[in-house]
Amino acid sequence: MKRVKAEMNLRKKALNNLNRTLPALLCLALLGALVLLINPNIIAPQSRSADAIQPITASSARQTSATVATPEAKYETLAAKSLDGTALPYRIWLPSDYALSSKSYPVLYLLHGLTGNEDDWWKRSNLAMYLTRYHLIVVTPGVGDSWYANSASDQHARYEDVIIRDLIPYIDANYRTIAKREGRAIAGLSMGGLGAMKFALRYPQLFVFAASFSGAFDVPLTARLGRSPTARMLRDLHSIFGNENSQTRRENDVFQLLEQALPKGVAFPYLYASVGKSDPLPQVTLSNSRFNEALRAHGFKFEYYERPGTHDWHFWDSEINFMLGRLCTFMPQICS
Repeated sequence: MKRVKAEMNLRKKALNNLNRTLPALLCLALLGALVLLINPNIIAPQSRSADAIQPITASSARQTSATVATPEAKYETLAAKSLDGTALPYRIWLPSDYALSSKSYPVLYLLHGLTGNEDDWWKRSNLAMYLTRYHLIVVTPGVGDSWYANSASDQHARYEDVIIRDLIPYIDANYRTIAKREGRAIAGLSMGGLGAMKFALRYPQLFVFAASFSGAFDVPLTARLGRSPTARMLRDLHSIFGNENSQTRRENDVFQLLEQALPKGVAFPYLYASVGKSDPLPQVTLSNSRFNEALRAHGFKFEYYERPGTHDWHFWDSEINFMLGRLCTFMPQICS
């Protein structure tokens, strides 16, 4: 009887505690409902299934780097005298410590290819991710399909001058650059590879290093690109480079530029050239092997690679990564 009586007392005590707690619980529930009515944007946490977590692939890594690069590689324009005031668009990447220091930095001018623009290197390669390892300013100008040439037919389209006479002086004047040969490099792909080598050979006093990836070195000679160029491409190339004997063709012919005599005390930059073994463009594959032979015959300081790959961003992404490492030899301050 005593045990039964004790159990009844415990149940009675528990019931009394519940009666005291239940109104408080009801009040909390009503208060929660009232909050949701006032602000329906407050939602309960949701779990994320394993299927929703996407693995990092080469493609997603490239997209991630481009997303990170956008606020860093700032979009700007320059009212260019060489284009009669037409705006030259470009993006500029500043090292992470640029705002925290007062030192000056080397600059790499990085050129896009045909049909490209100033965004290509940031959106289509992992350049931004690679640059986190270097103390280097990078400038990517957008010049359309100009071939970085002063047009033979349009005096308002002087795209060689816009790089040399407008962009480079402007960057040196408005950013803390090492504004001399030892602090300046240039590189590019395809059309930009031709442009980079042409600038390095025509203006050797400006650059310590130049690189070409899949450079289309024969285009100024032939005014052709590809095995079966369209009528529009042929027309555009002849408009830029002129007829077979034009001065514009000679000024953009890297093979002729190799023959020039340099002023006393001026040396050619160190040159880097590469091409994919499966590149389908004859103006690229054939001209690169000849360029290699010509550099060797003229005693240039250079390196040349024929690697697995074709005329695409997979090849160029790999090349810019490798080239940046090689650039440390000629600009050691970017790796310190």
